[in-house]
Amino acid sequence: MPPSAPLPALRPTGLEPAVEALAADPGLRVLAGGSELMVLANAGRLRPSGFLLIDRIPELRGVWFTEQEIIVGAATTCADLVHADVRAVLPALAQAARSIGSAALRTRATVGGNLASGKRPGGGPAALPGRDLLTALIALGAVAVCHSMAGWRQIQVAELYARDGGVRLEPGELITAVRLPAGTGQQGFMKIGTRGGPGRPVLTLALVVDPATRQVACALGGHGPVAARVDHAGVWLADHVDWDAGAIPDPSTYQTFARLVAEGLLAPMTAGPAGASTSRVSDEYRRQAAEVCARRALVRALPPSGWLEQVKQYQIKAEMMRARSALERAERGLPSAPPVPAAGRTA
Repeated sequence: MPPSAPLPALRPTGLEPAVEALAADPGLRVLAGGSELMVLANAGRLRPSGFLLIDRIPELRGVWFTEQEIIVGAATTCADLVHADVRAVLPALAQAARSIGSAALRTRATVGGNLASGKRPGGGPAALPGRDLLTALIALGAVAVCHSMAGWRQIQVAELYARDGGVRLEPGELITAVRLPAGTGQQGFMKIGTRGGPGRPVLTLALVVDPATRQVACALGGHGPVAARVDHAGVWLADHVDWDAGAIPDPSTYQTFARLVAEGLLAPMTAGPAGASTSRVSDEYRRQAAEVCARRALVRALPPSGWLEQVKQYQIKAEMMRARSALERAERGLPSAPPVPAAGRTA
């Protein structure tokens, strides 16, 4: 059997030409690092009309630090997210990025690719349960920025997916960035797999505790096609924290919170296709894993000894990162404006 003809590939150097190409040919598939897309294509599970390579669009790669938010370009790699600058202000996202594959894979895998991987409503490749960045982004309250010929669209990352994990992107739409609030809280990410080293997770958990807003966000992933927040646990914990003193008065709060998080797995695991198991482990094992991860994450974020000094150090690091980021972009001639709608940009 003769080999199939190579698929055409377009490589624009600007955002608008890329969007125009997608509008002209909806069958194109966006290719950044290709760490997942090319696997599907080579296996014959994906047959697009061609590929749209976005690795030469400078405004899609990078991290912008402002006083109000942090903007991460869609072509930013997982290796970029592990950098000290990001790790200082977005430790949960950096930890999630570090958990993805090998070091070599992280130099190819991108933020946009991790979000857009999976099937489209009505068909396409199967959803990928190992989207580790998704768990952290949902807990952090990230917003996906999408662009097409119809204009800009911004949607909460938590709302970007159907119950079966399908990606809710409109035809001709390109994810350009994710926006995250510049909080002052403690955060962390944890992952449990079926074997040592990189691989598909049994469970992922991200926890964000923000003393400035006195809110707690926790998200679970790896147990089904899409990660989701465990809002009832976060609301309960926020009511049992002494925010002024920077302490948790009752030591039993840690275990109770962990149990509430584990209970959050009951609904997705019994809700039908959207909660189908993604690995060969029992529901009981996964619940125990969720409880252990939640308790450990909370102890690290809000240690019994108090955390006010940690918050002060976080604020100092965030201010340093904003100043250094602006200086480096100016010195290296990198795009100063992130790929988000102009009316929504913050200086």
